[in-house]
This record gives sequence, C-alpha cells and structure tokens, in this order.
Amino acid sequence: MHNPRYALLSGLYAVALCHDVRGLYGDPVPPPRVRHELRGCEPRGELARAVTQAIVEGTAPLGTLDLATPGGAWRLTAVRVLGARGDVVTVESAGPPSRLHGAHGAVPCANLVPVSPPPEEPAHEDVTFLGCSPRGALRDALAAGATEFEAVRYQVLDRTTNPQHEAEAGTVTAAAPSRLHHGLVDLTLAFPRSGLIPPRTREVWDLFRDHEPPSAPGTWRRYTGTARAEWLHQAARRPHSAPRPVPGTTYTLDGHGVTDEDSLLCALGEAVLGPGRAFRTGAPHTLGEELSGCTLVWHHAAVARACLGVTPLLAVRRPATFREWVDGLRAAGVRVVLD
Repeated sequence: MHNPRYALLSGLYAVALCHDVRGLYGDPVPPPRVRHELRGCEPRGELARAVTQAIVEGTAPLGTLDLATPGGAWRLTAVRVLGARGDVVTVESAGPPSRLHGAHGAVPCANLVPVSPPPEEPAHEDVTFLGCSPRGALRDALAAGATEFEAVRYQVLDRTTNPQHEAEAGTVTAAAPSRLHHGLVDLTLAFPRSGLIPPRTREVWDLFRDHEPPSAPGTWRRYTGTARAEWLHQAARRPHSAPRPVPGTTYTLDGHGVTDEDSLLCALGEAVLGPGRAFRTGAPHTLGEELSGCTLVWHHAAVARACLGVTPLLAVRRPATFREWVDGLRAAGVRVVLD
C-alpha cells in the first residue's frame, strides 16, 4: 500500500495497513481511577520513595509503575501511592493495568489485586480504520470467516511509514468491504474511550508528517497542553543530519511566551536548531552540555523567572525553576545573557 496513514499491530507485526480512520479524534474520556493492592512487594527506587512520602503525607504521586507477578508483567499509569501496611502497598491508577511483553526493570510482587468496583459507564466506542489491507494472522482469520479477533495496537505513520504515535486500539469487532477504497476493507474496533486523540494533536501530527519539519517560525505557539507536548515530541524526532549547536555561536531566545518547561524547550529548540526542531533532553545540565561553548541571549527572561517551576504539585517530577535552568546551563559552559 502506498503511503498508509495507520497500521494495526499484533505483537511485533503489522496485521493491517490503512488509509484513514473515523472516530479516533475527539475529546478523550479520562480513564476511571482504579485502586489496587500490591501484595508481597519489595518497594525499590521511585516506588520506595513514593511509599515513604505517602506514609508521611498520606499520598504521593508516582507516574508509571511496572510490576512483575507470577501471572505476568503489568503496567499501571498515572499512579498515586495511597499508603502501605506490612508488605501491602495500596495504589490508585488511571484505568486497569495493561500487560507488558517484558518485565525488565519491573518491581517484583506476589500479587496485584484490584479493590475498586468496575466502572459503570461503557469504556469503549466504535472506531473504524478505513481502507485497510489485512495481512498475517488477521488476514487469515478474515479469510476463515472468524467473528472474533484479538486485541491490536495502532500506529500513526508519517510519509516514510515511521511511527509518529503508538497506543492500544482495542479488539476488532467487524470487517466489511470498504466503500471508499476498492478491494480493501474497513475494520471497526472496540476502542478505549480514554484513548481518543484530541483534534489539535492530529494537527500536530499532520504538520510533522513530511520528512522535513514545519518551516514557519513560532508555529508551536498555536498549541497548548497536550498538543504542545506532542509538538515537542515530534520536533525532537529529527534525523542525524539535522542542525547541531556550534560552539562560539550566539543564539537569541525569544522568551516572551516561556511560561513552562515545554514552552522553554520549544523556544530554545527553534532558536538553536531552527523552526520545528527540538532537543531530545530537557534537563538543564544535560541540555547545557549540548550548548557548551555557545552564548544564549535570553530576551524577556522576566516571564520565565516568574513562571518556571512554580507549580511543582501539578507534576510527578518537580519542574526546574528559572534559577536552576540558568545555573545548569552556565555550569555546563553556556554563557547566558539575561535581557
């Protein structure tokens, strides 16, 4: 298939390439918060830190947690530790656990027990991938007249078929000849409502679909929230041939819209690497190492001074403050001039 926009995957392999999709883009429904008990666990690393914080403060954010149990490996997302008693840790996560293909780095536990009732509202809705060319196991199942199919993942592809995004897609519930694409099929899936994609995120993917990033300066300023975070992610997916910082060069950072870490990284990437590009790292010292030997003239620095790092409770990882950014860059050999 020429220039497919989407791929459906089972395991490591694509089972369909598709031209378009209907129903994927819309306001996602936040997944229900589900409470679990981690029994027979030995907290380590970030989990140990969060358990200690929860004991002192009553609750603690954790983020993503991978667990290895006798029944397999699991991932919990947007985790908050609620408490601990003996070898039982109580946590709350966004939705039920998802199965992992490997357990590297996972915390070993004897059991993962859900203690919340299942959500009452339906968790899925129909999403149809249009103009699909089935292959592999899915093609064989359709040819055999199967009516039940395994769950799949989906990828959003750029023009060179590299994935821009990948996530769970749900279970294939129906297949029918495509009305718009002769000889192909439309595949309907029971898609998780929490996985719907905001339309503004789709705009970002479309802008970055070509090999070269968008060339208009300041385009990132159109987007906020999750769309800006996706812009930053796509802008960092640059080839090895992309521009690199040149020691001895002076770069000018327009900081009038730098109100958080994402906007700082968008503005800094554009100032140094060009429009539509960003650095892969966001730590002050690590980013400073990439800019070592350069001069950074930071205009409107007062905006960032007032805004950066002042909302630590809204993030799992405390964002760096303005002073930490400046000190980290300077410590790595960057001459920072504040204007």
